[in-house]
Amino acid sequence: MPGWKCDIRGITKYEDLPEACRNYIEAIEEEIEAPITMVSNGPGRHEIIHRESSYSK
Repeated sequence: MPGWKCDIRGITKYEDLPEACRNYIEAIEEEIEAPITMVSNGPGRHEIIHRESSYSK
């Protein structure tokens, strides 16, 4: 699976993440068969992206 080389710290919207990052998150959802609604993009508690998942069984 392709990775991404840009820094994602500071990104606050899921749509602004690199496409490869979004694809990775969506692949994990499929593998674990559960929605991912929060994505951490830094060490701080406030560095979390909340997202609506399109995952469905």
